[in-house]
Amino acid sequence: MGNFKANENEILNSLVADCINFGLNEKESLSYIKSRFGKEISAETYYRRKKSINSGNYANEWINYFSKVGFVVKHKQIIEVIEGLQQDTLQEYLIEKSKPYEIRNKNELSKLRYEVRESAKLLQELYLGTPIIAQIKAKIEHVEMLQSSK
Repeated sequence: MGNFKANENEILNSLVADCINFGLNEKESLSYIKSRFGKEISAETYYRRKKSINSGNYANEWINYFSKVGFVVKHKQIIEVIEGLQQDTLQEYLIEKSKPYEIRNKNELSKLRYEVRESAKLLQELYLGTPIIAQIKAKIEHVEMLQSSK
């Protein structure tokens, strides 16, 4: 669409979608796009993209991406964050545990043990969900393959 690179097209489509979602008029939209994109676009380009996005193409592309890749990526990111938090909590626990018995903060140790247990439960649930996500992704790809072979 237009004389833009692929990554610029993605950015512009996202910005035009923002304008639609924010309910901006033409002047506000063009100003918003210029401030975020760093370049001016014509009103004609704006309306052409707006029509494409309103037709559902943009939403369908986003849904397709998210159902194939985005959900899996987000799931992996959540696991990595929880693993990092668990590691930090374990380090705090070991530091507190290494102090002489007389000066250990028993309440802090109890709280840290609880946090480690809770993060372990959450990670277990997330790990168990990973094969299910893989199956869903495989089914989506299978259906797409069948549809494209028609």
